[in-house]
Amino acid sequence: MTAVLPVQPDTEHAAPRRFSARKILGNQFVGASLLAVLVVIAWEVTSGLTFVIPSPLQTLTVLFENLSDPAYLFDLRVTAQSVAMAFVVGTAVGGGIGLLLGLSSKLRLIFEPLIIMLNGIPKIVLYPVLLPIFSLSGSKVVMGVLFALFPVLINVSTGVQEIPKVYWKLARSVRANAWQTLVHVIFPAIRRPLLTGIRLAVSLAVVGVVLSEFFATRRGLGRVVLQAYGHGDYPSMVATIMLLITISFGISIALWQWEKRIH
Repeated sequence: MTAVLPVQPDTEHAAPRRFSARKILGNQFVGASLLAVLVVIAWEVTSGLTFVIPSPLQTLTVLFENLSDPAYLFDLRVTAQSVAMAFVVGTAVGGGIGLLLGLSSKLRLIFEPLIIMLNGIPKIVLYPVLLPIFSLSGSKVVMGVLFALFPVLINVSTGVQEIPKVYWKLARSVRANAWQTLVHVIFPAIRRPLLTGIRLAVSLAVVGVVLSEFFATRRGLGRVVLQAYGHGDYPSMVATIMLLITISFGISIALWQWEKRIH
C-alpha cells in the first residue's frame, strides 16, 4: 500500500503575502506621518509670516476652548444635522436618478445633457433663489443636497451602464424579479462607483451647507467663521476651519479605505 501524505499548506507563498500586507500598511503609516510633519512645519513657518494664520499650538488651544463652550457645540450640532440631512437626501435622490438613467438609454438621451449642464453651474449662485423659498434652515439643506447629488448620480449611472451583460443574462435565466435583480445583481456590481460617489458627496455636502451659512443663517459653524473673521478673531476662525477639514477628511479616508477593500 502507498501511504498518502497529508497536504501541507503552502507556507512559502502565504508568508510573503502577509509580509507584503504589513509592509504596505507600514509604508502608508510612514507616508501619512511624514506628510503630517511637513504640514505642521509649513503651518508653523506660515504663521510666523502673517498674523492671519495662528500657530498650530494656538489653534489647538482655541479649538479645545471652543469645544468646551455650549454655544459653540450647539452651532456644531446645527451644522452636523444639516450636513447629515443633505447627505442622506442627496445620496438617495442622486442614487435613484442615476439608477434610472443607467437602466434606460432613452432617459439618458433626454436628460443626460441637462444633467451635465446643471452639474456645471456654480451651485452657490442659486442660493439667493432658494433662500426665500425654503427659509434659512431649509435653504442650506437644499444647497447641500445640490452639492451632494451629482457625484452619486453620475457614479451610479456610469456603474450601471458598465455592468457586464452576462450578469443580466444570469438574472433572466434564474427568473429574478426586479427587486432581486436590484439587490443581488446591480448593488453588488456597482459597489465601488457607489462608494466613490458617497465619499465625494460627504465632503461636498459639508461645503454646500457651510457656504450657505456664510450668507444667511442664525446658527452654524459657517456663521462662527464669518463672525470670527469680522471681529478679527483669526485663531477661532482657523480653528473652526480646521475642525471642518479634519471631520471631512476623516470620513473621506474611512470611506476610501472601505472602497479599497472591495474587489
